[in-house]
Amino acid sequence: MENHNRSLVSIQQLRCFESIYRLRSITRAASELGLTQPALSKALASLRTEFRDQLFVRTPSHMEATTQADRMIQSVRKALHIVDVDLRAGTTFDPRVARRGFTLCCSDLGTLVLAPSLLAYFRANAPHVRLRVVPPVQIDMALGLAQGEIDLVIGAFPELSSDVYQQVLFSDTYSCLVSAQHPRIGKAITLEQFVSEYHVVASATRSGHQHSAVERRIIELCGADGIAVRVPSFLEAPPLVERTDFLLTMPTVSAKHFARPRVLRLVDCPLDIRPLEVRQYWHQRTHHDSAHLWLRTLVFELFGRSRASNGLPFSN
Repeated sequence: MENHNRSLVSIQQLRCFESIYRLRSITRAASELGLTQPALSKALASLRTEFRDQLFVRTPSHMEATTQADRMIQSVRKALHIVDVDLRAGTTFDPRVARRGFTLCCSDLGTLVLAPSLLAYFRANAPHVRLRVVPPVQIDMALGLAQGEIDLVIGAFPELSSDVYQQVLFSDTYSCLVSAQHPRIGKAITLEQFVSEYHVVASATRSGHQHSAVERRIIELCGADGIAVRVPSFLEAPPLVERTDFLLTMPTVSAKHFARPRVLRLVDCPLDIRPLEVRQYWHQRTHHDSAHLWLRTLVFELFGRSRASNGLPFSN
């Protein structure tokens, strides 16, 4: 006898639910999943019928989750983790035909420098693999790794919990960016000059990045009056330096990305700052998963020590 009470929910519908919940947008969820908006709307309609709830309600700015959707989300994510990770553990991952996404957590500079190389590799060798990037300031990284919301964290985060695996990619020093027309600073800068100048400070305090210690050191040495402006992102800082006589202190390999002849000049930072160790971090739950192993190996091959020694640009 046929069981008419059996749930008709599919794995694909659960993926649609999770993506809408996380992105709060039908358009963005459809783009992430590679679906048309009508196809995603049809999946949502089926879920609404199955669970007898709207699940998501449209507001002027986003799709708002209902109480029922809030109750469902953790169970949905556990189910997807079982399908995507647990059931595939030990199986071979073939990037040429695999259809899945990876979520990378890194700074704004990480997105600028890492993402193009990864996406170029995906396009040539893993055409159906998708990449999503989230900033560390908006997510609890350890929890995100544990719950499968992010696959890899890349950066220098010394306070990440001990149950997270780590691999050093490369070490970096610090340099200063100044305008090529700076009236007082030439090819080098002394500590006395550094302290007497005005500074642009990019804040990393909310992310737990190692740079937050450098940020505190600059403020201690130069005082509050020596900080001309604080910005929440390194990407916002170089244009301010270009048009002023302010200084910007940042990791060297990232600073090289912005230095341009007759516009922005790179000089050695006179502060005694310990090297920045850039690592990739992942959770023990995905340590033996073949897809995650492929991604970690790829990241190390693209951005590991041997590449860094050749002077290629990398993220902080």
